[in-house]
Amino acid sequence: MLIKTGIDRLDELLKGGIPFRSNVLIYANPFIGKDILMKRIASAGLENNEGIIFVLTDRSFGEMREEMMTVVPNFKEYENKGLIRYIDVYSPTVELKEESKWVTYVESPVNRERIAYSIMQAHKEMEQEKHRLIFDSISTLIVYSDAKAVFRFLQVLSGTCKRMNTTSFFSMTRGMHEEIEVQTIKHLMDGVIELREHEARYQLRVQGCGEALSRHWIDYLLEENEIRLTGAFRMGRVA
Repeated sequence: MLIKTGIDRLDELLKGGIPFRSNVLIYANPFIGKDILMKRIASAGLENNEGIIFVLTDRSFGEMREEMMTVVPNFKEYENKGLIRYIDVYSPTVELKEESKWVTYVESPVNRERIAYSIMQAHKEMEQEKHRLIFDSISTLIVYSDAKAVFRFLQVLSGTCKRMNTTSFFSMTRGMHEEIEVQTIKHLMDGVIELREHEARYQLRVQGCGEALSRHWIDYLLEENEIRLTGAFRMGRVA
Protein backbone atom coordinates (compact mmCIF):
# COMPACT_ATOMS: atom_id res chain seq x y z
CA MET A 1 0.00 0.00 0.00
CA LEU A 2 1.40 3.36 -1.09
CA ILE A 3 0.61 6.83 0.23
CA LYS A 4 0.66 10.01 -1.83
CA THR A 5 3.14 12.81 -1.15
CA GLY A 6 0.89 15.58 -2.48
CA ILE A 7 3.32 16.22 -5.36
CA ASP A 8 2.20 14.36 -8.48
CA ARG A 9 5.58 14.14 -10.19
CA LEU A 10 7.25 12.93 -7.00
CA ASP A 11 4.61 10.21 -6.70
CA GLU A 12 5.34 9.29 -10.32
CA LEU A 13 9.06 9.08 -9.49
CA LEU A 14 8.15 6.80 -6.56
CA LYS A 15 5.95 4.60 -8.79
CA GLY A 16 2.80 5.64 -6.95
CA GLY A 17 3.98 6.91 -3.59
CA ILE A 18 5.76 5.99 -0.37
CA PRO A 19 5.12 2.57 1.23
CA PHE A 20 2.64 2.78 4.10
CA ARG A 21 4.18 2.78 7.62
CA SER A 22 7.60 3.85 6.35
CA ASN A 23 9.94 6.12 8.29
CA VAL A 24 11.28 8.76 5.89
CA LEU A 25 14.00 11.35 6.44
CA ILE A 26 13.65 14.65 4.59
CA TYR A 27 17.17 16.04 4.45
CA ALA A 28 17.77 19.49 2.99
CA ASN A 29 19.34 22.90 3.30
CA PRO A 30 17.11 25.71 4.60
CA PHE A 31 14.88 27.65 2.20
CA ILE A 32 14.95 25.24 -0.75
CA GLY A 33 11.58 23.53 -0.34
CA LYS A 34 11.79 21.25 2.71
CA ASP A 35 8.93 23.02 4.46
CA ILE A 36 6.82 22.97 1.30
CA LEU A 37 7.37 19.24 0.92
CA MET A 38 6.36 18.58 4.55
CA LYS A 39 3.19 20.66 4.16
CA ARG A 40 2.29 18.90 0.91
CA ILE A 41 2.71 15.52 2.59
CA ALA A 42 0.43 16.63 5.41
CA SER A 43 -2.21 17.99 3.05
CA ALA A 44 -2.25 14.75 1.04
CA GLY A 45 -2.88 12.84 4.27
CA LEU A 46 -5.81 15.07 5.19
CA GLU A 47 -7.34 14.59 1.74
CA ASN A 48 -7.13 10.85 2.37
CA ASN A 49 -8.80 11.18 5.80
CA GLU A 50 -5.60 10.30 7.66
CA GLY A 51 -4.79 11.72 11.06
CA ILE A 52 -1.87 14.17 11.10
CA ILE A 53 0.42 14.64 14.11
CA PHE A 54 2.79 17.58 13.94
CA VAL A 55 5.81 17.57 16.26
CA LEU A 56 7.22 21.09 16.18
CA THR A 57 10.60 22.13 17.53
CA ASP A 58 11.32 25.14 15.29
CA ARG A 59 7.97 26.96 15.17
CA SER A 60 4.79 27.29 17.19
CA PHE A 61 1.63 25.37 16.41
CA GLY A 62 -0.05 28.69 15.54
CA GLU A 63 2.60 29.39 12.92
CA MET A 64 2.23 25.89 11.48
CA ARG A 65 -1.54 26.28 11.38
CA GLU A 66 -1.24 29.55 9.44
CA GLU A 67 1.26 28.03 7.00
CA MET A 68 -0.97 25.00 6.42
CA MET A 69 -3.92 27.29 5.68
CA THR A 70 -2.01 28.69 2.70
CA VAL A 71 -1.88 25.14 1.30
CA VAL A 72 -5.23 23.83 2.60
CA PRO A 73 -7.79 26.67 2.78
CA ASN A 74 -10.26 24.55 4.79
CA PHE A 75 -7.55 23.43 7.20
CA LYS A 76 -9.52 24.44 10.31
CA GLU A 77 -12.38 22.19 9.20
CA TYR A 78 -9.98 19.25 9.38
CA GLU A 79 -8.98 20.40 12.85
CA ASN A 80 -12.60 20.48 13.96
CA LYS A 81 -13.06 16.95 12.61
CA GLY A 82 -10.28 15.79 14.94
CA LEU A 83 -7.81 14.90 12.20
CA ILE A 84 -4.97 17.06 13.52
CA ARG A 85 -2.84 17.12 16.68
CA TYR A 86 0.16 19.27 17.54
CA ILE A 87 3.04 18.46 19.87
CA ASP A 88 4.55 21.92 20.37
CA VAL A 89 8.09 21.80 21.75
CA TYR A 90 8.98 25.29 20.52
CA SER A 91 6.51 27.66 22.19
CA PRO A 92 7.51 26.96 25.82
CA THR A 93 11.15 27.76 25.02
CA VAL A 94 10.15 31.29 23.94
CA GLU A 95 7.46 31.67 26.61
CA LEU A 96 4.64 31.62 24.09
CA LYS A 97 1.52 29.53 24.67
CA GLU A 98 -1.74 29.76 22.77
CA GLU A 99 -4.64 27.74 24.10
CA SER A 100 -6.13 25.03 21.91
CA LYS A 101 -7.59 21.61 22.59
CA TRP A 102 -5.55 20.23 19.69
CA VAL A 103 -2.11 21.07 21.09
CA THR A 104 0.10 19.47 23.74
CA TYR A 105 3.07 21.47 24.98
CA VAL A 106 6.41 19.89 25.86
CA GLU A 107 8.60 22.17 27.97
CA SER A 108 11.98 21.29 26.46
CA PRO A 109 13.51 19.47 23.45
CA VAL A 110 15.58 17.53 25.97
CA ASN A 111 12.45 15.88 27.35
CA ARG A 112 12.28 13.17 24.71
CA GLU A 113 10.23 10.84 26.91
CA ARG A 114 7.51 13.47 27.15
CA ILE A 115 7.59 13.96 23.37
CA ALA A 116 7.19 10.21 22.78
CA TYR A 117 4.40 9.95 25.35
CA SER A 118 2.55 12.89 23.78
CA ILE A 119 2.77 11.29 20.34
CA MET A 120 1.33 8.03 21.64
CA GLN A 121 -1.48 9.88 23.43
CA ALA A 122 -2.32 11.73 20.22
CA HIS A 123 -2.55 8.39 18.42
CA LYS A 124 -4.95 7.05 21.01
CA GLU A 125 -7.17 10.13 20.84
CA MET A 126 -7.58 10.03 17.07
CA GLU A 127 -10.18 7.80 15.44
CA GLN A 128 -8.54 7.48 12.03
CA GLU A 129 -7.09 4.10 11.07
CA LYS A 130 -4.02 5.62 9.42
CA HIS A 131 -1.82 8.50 10.52
CA ARG A 132 1.08 10.62 9.32
CA LEU A 133 3.68 11.99 11.71
CA ILE A 134 5.38 15.23 10.63
CA PHE A 135 8.44 15.75 12.87
CA ASP A 136 10.05 19.13 12.24
CA SER A 137 12.84 18.84 13.11
CA ILE A 138 15.19 16.34 14.65
CA SER A 139 18.10 18.74 14.08
CA THR A 140 16.89 20.78 17.06
CA LEU A 141 16.87 17.69 19.29
CA ILE A 142 20.47 16.94 18.34
CA VAL A 143 21.54 20.53 19.07
CA TYR A 144 20.04 20.33 22.56
CA SER A 145 21.52 16.91 23.39
CA ASP A 146 23.57 14.61 21.16
CA ALA A 147 23.10 12.40 18.12
CA LYS A 148 23.42 9.11 20.02
CA ALA A 149 20.63 10.01 22.42
CA VAL A 150 18.41 11.14 19.56
CA PHE A 151 19.25 7.96 17.65
CA ARG A 152 18.06 5.83 20.59
CA PHE A 153 14.91 7.94 20.87
CA LEU A 154 14.12 7.60 17.16
CA GLN A 155 14.85 3.89 17.20
CA VAL A 156 12.04 3.35 19.69
CA LEU A 157 9.71 5.97 18.22
CA SER A 158 9.98 4.70 14.65
CA GLY A 159 9.07 1.17 15.72
CA THR A 160 6.16 2.43 17.81
CA CYS A 161 4.80 4.49 14.92
CA LYS A 162 4.91 1.51 12.57
CA ARG A 163 2.82 -0.51 15.03
CA MET A 164 0.31 2.35 15.16
CA ASN A 165 -0.19 2.40 11.38
CA THR A 166 1.73 5.64 10.99
CA THR A 167 3.89 6.81 8.11
CA SER A 168 6.49 9.12 9.64
CA PHE A 169 8.44 11.99 8.12
CA PHE A 170 11.40 13.47 9.98
CA SER A 171 13.10 16.63 8.76
CA MET A 172 16.82 17.25 9.23
CA THR A 173 18.80 20.30 8.15
CA ARG A 174 21.81 19.80 5.92
CA GLY A 175 24.95 21.59 7.09
CA MET A 176 24.18 21.44 10.82
CA HIS A 177 25.62 18.00 11.56
CA GLU A 178 28.69 15.85 11.20
CA GLU A 179 28.49 13.22 8.46
CA ILE A 180 28.56 10.39 10.99
CA GLU A 181 25.48 11.88 12.67
CA VAL A 182 23.63 12.07 9.36
CA GLN A 183 24.50 8.48 8.45
CA THR A 184 23.48 7.30 11.91
CA ILE A 185 20.02 8.81 11.50
CA LYS A 186 19.69 7.56 7.91
CA HIS A 187 20.40 4.05 9.18
CA LEU A 188 17.08 4.10 11.07
CA MET A 189 15.00 5.15 8.11
CA ASP A 190 13.21 3.24 5.38
CA GLY A 191 14.04 5.99 2.94
CA VAL A 192 15.43 9.47 2.42
CA ILE A 193 14.18 12.34 0.30
CA GLU A 194 17.15 14.64 -0.13
CA LEU A 195 17.08 18.19 -1.51
CA ARG A 196 20.05 20.35 -2.46
CA GLU A 197 21.07 23.44 -4.39
CA HIS A 198 23.73 22.54 -6.96
CA GLU A 199 25.21 24.86 -9.60
CA ALA A 200 22.30 27.30 -9.22
CA ARG A 201 19.75 24.47 -9.65
CA TYR A 202 17.46 22.84 -7.12
CA GLN A 203 17.71 19.05 -7.16
CA LEU A 204 15.96 16.17 -5.41
CA ARG A 205 17.03 12.55 -4.89
CA VAL A 206 15.20 9.56 -3.44
CA GLN A 207 16.96 6.78 -1.54
CA GLY A 208 14.97 3.78 -0.35
CA CYS A 209 11.22 4.58 -0.10
CA GLY A 210 10.28 1.43 -2.01
CA GLU A 211 10.59 1.49 -5.79
CA ALA A 212 11.64 4.52 -7.81
CA LEU A 213 12.10 5.30 -11.49
CA SER A 214 15.42 6.98 -10.73
CA ARG A 215 17.91 7.19 -7.86
CA HIS A 216 19.77 10.10 -9.42
CA TRP A 217 19.43 13.80 -8.74
CA ILE A 218 16.35 15.31 -10.41
CA ASP A 219 15.91 19.04 -11.05
CA TYR A 220 12.94 20.83 -9.54
CA LEU A 221 11.47 24.33 -9.34
CA LEU A 222 9.90 26.18 -6.42
CA GLU A 223 6.66 27.99 -7.16
CA GLU A 224 5.04 29.55 -4.07
CA ASN A 225 3.70 26.50 -2.19
CA GLU A 226 4.57 24.05 -4.94
CA ILE A 227 7.55 21.87 -5.81
CA ARG A 228 7.56 21.01 -9.50
CA LEU A 229 9.88 18.29 -10.74
CA THR A 230 10.92 19.18 -14.28
CA GLY A 231 11.42 17.01 -17.36
CA ALA A 232 11.03 13.27 -17.78
CA PHE A 233 12.77 10.56 -15.79
CA ARG A 234 15.11 8.90 -18.29
CA MET A 235 18.30 7.12 -17.39
CA GLY A 236 18.25 8.91 -14.04
CA ARG A 237 18.34 12.34 -15.67
CA VAL A 238 15.97 15.12 -16.54
CA ALA A 239 15.34 15.18 -20.30
